[in-house]
Amino acid sequence: MKAIGLVGGIKEKPNTSDEFYFWIPLWEKSLAIGSIIKVVSGNRVVFGVIDGMQSYSDARDFIFFQLSRGGDPELTPPNKEQSIIVAKGKVLKQDIDRPLIDGRVYYPSIKELGSILTFEGCNIPLGTFSNTDGNVIPVMVDEKYLLGHEGAHLNISGMSGLGTKTSAFLFILNSILTHSNSRVACIMFNIKSDDLLHINKNSDILEETDDKIYSTCNVEPSGFEARFFAPPTVLNEANSLKKDCETFRWGYHEIKEFIPDLLNAGDQDKQDKLDTAYSTLLKMADYKGVQSFSDLLDFMQEEFVGNSKLGNELVCGSYTATWKKLYNQLQGMLSRKYGALITGYQDEVLELPYQDLNHNDVWVIDLQKLGFYSRQLVFKKVISEFKSRLESKNIRVDKIILFMDELNKYAPSFHSTNVSSLKSMLIDVSARGRSIGFSLFGAEQFKSRIDSNILGNTCTDIYGKTKESELMDPIYKWISDDVKGKIKRLNKNDKLLDHELFEAPIFINLPRPPCKLGSDVISDNIGEERLILPELK
Repeated sequence: MKAIGLVGGIKEKPNTSDEFYFWIPLWEKSLAIGSIIKVVSGNRVVFGVIDGMQSYSDARDFIFFQLSRGGDPELTPPNKEQSIIVAKGKVLKQDIDRPLIDGRVYYPSIKELGSILTFEGCNIPLGTFSNTDGNVIPVMVDEKYLLGHEGAHLNISGMSGLGTKTSAFLFILNSILTHSNSRVACIMFNIKSDDLLHINKNSDILEETDDKIYSTCNVEPSGFEARFFAPPTVLNEANSLKKDCETFRWGYHEIKEFIPDLLNAGDQDKQDKLDTAYSTLLKMADYKGVQSFSDLLDFMQEEFVGNSKLGNELVCGSYTATWKKLYNQLQGMLSRKYGALITGYQDEVLELPYQDLNHNDVWVIDLQKLGFYSRQLVFKKVISEFKSRLESKNIRVDKIILFMDELNKYAPSFHSTNVSSLKSMLIDVSARGRSIGFSLFGAEQFKSRIDSNILGNTCTDIYGKTKESELMDPIYKWISDDVKGKIKRLNKNDKLLDHELFEAPIFINLPRPPCKLGSDVISDNIGEERLILPELK
């Protein structure tokens, strides 16, 4: 095997236990950013990934370079400058933590690639790695670091449309459901048009390159056994672009604990007063045996609102003005803000069939037609329910994947009173979810705008094509400039993977998703579908 480089160290660029430098002969044309290489130094073997490349010459400056050619770019001088390309390698695997002094550089064999990118217990392929010498292998991760209990959570970021975040997630989900040793189910929320409303249908836009990735990863490209849910309209039809959705509607007992989050007072002082009044009301309502929001409003009307003799005085610890404001907000919640999602009558409740969730099930809860606060109510109710069932083991699965698109809106890096309670819930899932089998899979355009607690607890990060303005954020400072440059130029099916067990990030290839997305079909009024040009998400 012919060497493709030679390790060396100079005063300005010393080798360390984490990185090393080597020069590349000018005839070697295949090595590039992201290539995985092997260094043999005596009896020692070190594997690394190319993290940076620079060219050097003995020209003193650009003026010398220009004058040596007489100012003519077509002229080749008789004594051409000496040039060299130097690459920086990030260590992926080594037997001992100490710097390299020397060593010849080779491409690793396909068997060696497998030993680098696969650890004992790794069983979930997240895509393929294509080395620049032509060798291709599946990139395997350990589900204990993806779904718990050693670690958990996955995040996918990238530009809208070009980052293909949804496509990447659906392939990974298919891989997990195929290869996991656990009983796994997935809950996802559809918040963009009909984005996720066709995932039960097989894709018909896969190309040969996609088929090769599926084959290499031993994954069958097929649609999911999915159930679709949506709240009803006032006419009791599914409030969704998909008309055959199952519907759900909640009453007093289902969401009474979330009512404080729905009270929008406008300032913290008023909010605190409303929370205090509601807490008192809840105790009194339970004592009176209140069963519905309609009963609750009747009770408030009788006790606090309808008595004309009451002025602005204290009643049960709160002023009558506060009681009236609370009454008006609860009444408005039923009639305006949340529409048919909330019912005043307990006999109209249609609960989600949580107890039916089983191995390999995929649930899509369509919220596209709901407003911001209605969506939050659904998020919090569903997350809370499944978290509680996992903790008590009152469910048929071991692991649940929760997919949240546009995660930066609901768990922002800054304080927002509009999403504070939902953000706290998502932070709790990221911190404790691994121990109960609850994994948060998030996707967003701007990773920099997500709360640091969630990012810090995420064991697997995937980066699609990203703008330079986003890559300038301090959260990307650990990525080299050369790798950032490649991220800016990534094709739709290429991603950068950073996984807990990998010493350095690697570039991987993912296929188009196994199912149809909302961009693949357009539904008309009679329910027929026609194919349009594929556009990965």
